[in-house]
Amino acid sequence: MSTTPILQTPSKDYPETIDNWTVLKELETLQEKLQEKEVADYVTPIDNREILQKLELEKDELTSIITSIGFGSILTGLTTFSISLLGLLLAWKPMVRLEKVARLIKLITAILEEFESQQVETLPLQKVPGREQPIDLMIRFPGKEFLLLAIRSFGDATIIYNESRGMLYYKRERKGLNKLKPDPLTDLSEQAYWLKKNRRDFFGSSKGVRKPMAKVLVIWGQTKLATHQEHLYTTLGGKKFLFIPREGGACYVIHQTQVIEFIRAYLAHRQSQEQAA
Repeated sequence: MSTTPILQTPSKDYPETIDNWTVLKELETLQEKLQEKEVADYVTPIDNREILQKLELEKDELTSIITSIGFGSILTGLTTFSISLLGLLLAWKPMVRLEKVARLIKLITAILEEFESQQVETLPLQKVPGREQPIDLMIRFPGKEFLLLAIRSFGDATIIYNESRGMLYYKRERKGLNKLKPDPLTDLSEQAYWLKKNRRDFFGSSKGVRKPMAKVLVIWGQTKLATHQEHLYTTLGGKKFLFIPREGGACYVIHQTQVIEFIRAYLAHRQSQEQAA
């Protein structure tokens, strides 16, 4: 049987013939190009400055909401305990959100000042279906490294890791230990799992998702981080950081003041690993 391709005969409706075999060959070539590393690792670029602008706008809106709730109570003269409590409850969620947004603005600004030349991208407040707590901040260096950050503050307290129980606790002056609830390390592990399941939007390819993603709990503000036993620290780029091994993936725990130092050290560590491989 002849394998010579049969071309369509020109007609009034189809004045040009189509070589089906040539079309198939072109499609195969296109598929090969789409599988090349440069395309496979591609993810939609992020405009960090636009993200910061949106956060600033949200901060202004939340400030306005909280202010209006407070002024409304004063103007109507409703000063009883129950009405005051109602006002506090109405303002509570906006206040929590405002605090988170303000921290992210400060943190992202610092990250851009240090790493913008390295094409760092910041993805704040990513919603996770079925969970109230969003991902505070994902950081990616396109095609290179990924970090997942959770930001937590517990006021004037000290954060302590109980190794025997595998739990984080906070301690206030003259008071006992209390568990961190919800557990931020569990949140980080679950968020990392969700991100990897939805890798196309965040990592670009299966190769990207196979790269390690540092899970980092950032202790914010006046909350302090206790000094722990030496074996709970790991060295990255010549610097030591608290490193908690646990089921679901180990997590780093650092203070707000260590964020830039940590990212710099982590990138240096990963670069040395890549060179040794």
